[in-house]
Amino acid sequence: MTKPAIQVLRACTLTIALLGSVAIVSSVAMPDMAFAKSGNDNGNGGGNGNGGGNGNGNGNGKANGGGNGNGGGKSVEKSSTKANTDFAKTKKTKAKKKDILDELGLKASDLGALNAARANPNALKNAAPNSRVGRIAAYRDAVLAGLELEAELEEKSALLEGMTPPDRPIADIETELDGVRDDVALKADDVARLEAELAAAGGADPAIEADLEAARIALGEAQAMEAELAEELADAQAYADLEAEVAELETRLEEQPEAERSLLEAAANKPVTDAVEAAVKKLLGLE
Repeated sequence: MTKPAIQVLRACTLTIALLGSVAIVSSVAMPDMAFAKSGNDNGNGGGNGNGGGNGNGNGNGKANGGGNGNGGGKSVEKSSTKANTDFAKTKKTKAKKKDILDELGLKASDLGALNAARANPNALKNAAPNSRVGRIAAYRDAVLAGLELEAELEEKSALLEGMTPPDRPIADIETELDGVRDDVALKADDVARLEAELAAAGGADPAIEADLEAARIALGEAQAMEAELAEELADAQAYADLEAEVAELETRLEEQPEAERSLLEAAANKPVTDAVEAAVKKLLGLE
């Protein structure tokens, strides 16, 4: 072989080697370039594999893009929205309604049988008198009666404060009134007598007429005094009566707590304390 031919052969060999190296480097540096993009390529954006799924780049061209570009199957992509929502959720617990006994620092065991005070109004109304609920109903009625007494006392005390107390005892007024009434009766007799005398004189006698006129005036004054004393007596009596009613109401109200406690104890099976009674009143809606 001639020398020029040998030189040409070496140059071709070098060129082919260089081209192969470039091809290898290109395949390593740009692997995506190795997949054929000719024809109807179904491998859009990595195929149907939801981000790395079955990237079957098998077009109608000659280049089969290397088979399945299976990026590990379905992409396990957690929804950040759901995660944030789950994180943001807080438990909503309904606040438990505080029981009346809890408010008073008591337990159901402190009331014992008096827990029957939780019965509905119809049960209390229709309960047998000697039953537990019936006895509690009797206690409730006594408390309600006590409340009525308080209202009546308040009303009558206000009326009493608006009245004028009598200036003297009722007995003194009655004594004076009795005397005036006797005087009225005498003066009425005088008038009747003079009227009879005037009639006997024919209806005209200046002296009798003058006496009759004076007797009538005296009778009128006595009657006016009688009316004034009668009014004073009525006012004094009304004040005294109302005062007595107020005093009676005050006495009954003083006795009311003991009467109520006695009825509650009759319904209980445990000692009744002030706290227990307060709880029963609340359960019955009395406070």
